[in-house]
This record gives sequence, structure tokens and C-alpha cells, in this order.
Amino acid sequence: MMKRRSFVALSIAAAAAGSLPRQGFGAAAPAPLGVKLFDTHAHFYTYEPDKYFFDGSGSRYGKERMVAKAKASPMDAATVFRFWDSIGVERGTGVQYNSTYGTDNSYLLDVCRAHPQRAMPVVILSPTDAKTPGTLVKWAREERLTAIRWTGSTRGDAPPAWLSPASEPSWKVCNDLGLAVVLMPLGGDDKVLDQVARFADKYPNVKIAMDHIGFPRPEVLPETFGLTPGHYALAKHHNVYYKLTNFLVSEMEAGAKSANKPMVELKPFVEHMVKTFGADHLMWGSDYGNVEVDDVQYTQNMIAAASGLSAKDKSAFFYDTAKAVFVPGGRGGVRG
Repeated sequence: MMKRRSFVALSIAAAAAGSLPRQGFGAAAPAPLGVKLFDTHAHFYTYEPDKYFFDGSGSRYGKERMVAKAKASPMDAATVFRFWDSIGVERGTGVQYNSTYGTDNSYLLDVCRAHPQRAMPVVILSPTDAKTPGTLVKWAREERLTAIRWTGSTRGDAPPAWLSPASEPSWKVCNDLGLAVVLMPLGGDDKVLDQVARFADKYPNVKIAMDHIGFPRPEVLPETFGLTPGHYALAKHHNVYYKLTNFLVSEMEAGAKSANKPMVELKPFVEHMVKTFGADHLMWGSDYGNVEVDDVQYTQNMIAAASGLSAKDKSAFFYDTAKAVFVPGGRGGVRG
């Protein structure tokens, strides 16, 4: 079930959106928060098991709770666009939600096909499946694909499947097409960031987007706002980008609470991320449909935290970088 604060936030968002001039379903509303927004991380899902196979096995909530969540609070196009309108998101990427559909991207592709000016797909496919490279080529051409996303635990000696030799045909296709690759390593191990750096060098036409900045933990490393030596080394690779999301903020709050430490101040945190990675390599995302927080308030907080940035850097963080990374159909091959 959706938490009460999330339900209240969505109700407020809907009321705010209702007061804005409408340009038709799926069309971007004006920017009520004063900033042009590109949301790099929104999830679309519904519970229609007869039409869309509902997996749920990968959910952090457990399948039973995920089914109840999807039934009570489906993240269909109308719901996500209502939230986007309330804060002024012009466009964004729909990120395949492993918690509901696994690698069956049917619902996401249907939504993005129906609203091509508003939502663009980031799919999940097996990195080692022999069919994946051909599917990427087909979807780049037919479905306006922008990226493929891989996630999973990085614990253990062996690299995750998406950094293994068997994944390289998929990486090569992304490099040939100029598709982005979104990575969410789980486990906080610097050796995985070193492996990402090697793949960044090997596939320079791939823009790699690190979900949630690889989960820095300020409660563990307060002097660097949670960034590890691996983060700083990876920042030297110019085709690696970073998502600073509402979900990351909520995770940092939870980490501070569990460690009985104060939450890091968001404004200096944002400014340090810009200083480290550059605003032209940093992107905002909501993670709407996954994180159970007041996303309207969290977005307002993020915009306030960026108030000290230059107009150019603010525009890059909230819109321009994402637009350059997530290009429908890919950015094309290397020209040389």
C-alpha cells in the first residue's frame, strides 16, 4: 500500500497540476518551480496480468507486497504525467521496473510509444543473452530506445554479469549505436567502479550513467560526502555520468538515521557533486514509482539545494545533461 505521505503528496501534486494551463494529455506543463526539468528516473507500471506478465520476484518489497502496491497505486502514464506536470517536468525517461516486470519491457514500450514527446524508454535485458544485441538494434530503430539498464550485487570475486566478457557483444552494440548504459551496482565495492572505468575506456561512444551516484554514504565518509577513491578515479572518465536522485537523498537519510548521525546538508552535498563530476556530467532524477517519499517536496528541496549554482550549471544538472545522454534511437556511431 502507498504510504499516507506519498498519497497526500500525489493529491497535492494533482491539485497543483489542475491549476496549470493544460496542453493536452502527455504534453509538458509550464515550470511551476521555476526550473526546466528532465526526469531521468521514473517508473511506469500497472497491474494487468492478463495483458502484461507481472513478475515481482525482483522486488525489494517481496512479490505479494509488490502486487498489492501495483494494484493500489499503479504508475500508469496518467499518474506519472500528473506528477511531472505538478513540478514542471518537460520530458523524461521511463526506466524499466525490475520489481514488477523483470526483463519484459512490454508495458514500458507501450507507454513510450503512445507518448513519444514525453517519455523515452530505458529497458532491462540480460547482458549476456545472445538475443540482446539484435533486440537493441531493433528497438533503437523502432522504439526510440535511449539506454539499457543493468543492476545487481557486486559482492564476490567475479565481476557482475554486465561487466563480464559475455556481456561485451551487448556493450559493442551500444557503442556502435551511441546508446547509453545505465548501471546500478549494489554493494559499494570500489573494485567494481574500477571495472566500470575499464569498460568506459573500451567503449568510448557509450555514455555510462551511474544510478544514484553509486550510493555514496556520507555517514561513513563525511569528509568526502560519502565519495570513495573509486568515485574520484571514475570522475576522470569523461563518458561516465551520474544521477542524483530523490531516492539517493532518502537512502542517505536512512543511513544517517541508522548510524545515529545527522543527515548531511543537501546544499553543500549537491555543490560537492558538481565540483567533483561537473554539472555537465550530473543529472537529476525522481525515481518516482519506487521511493515512498513526498517527491514534490524532495524535488523542491533539490532545486533549493542547487540555488548557489550558476544558471548554466543549474540548467545542465536539471535538463541539459540528461538530454545529451538519453537520445532516442541513440546518438549514432563514432565519427572520426
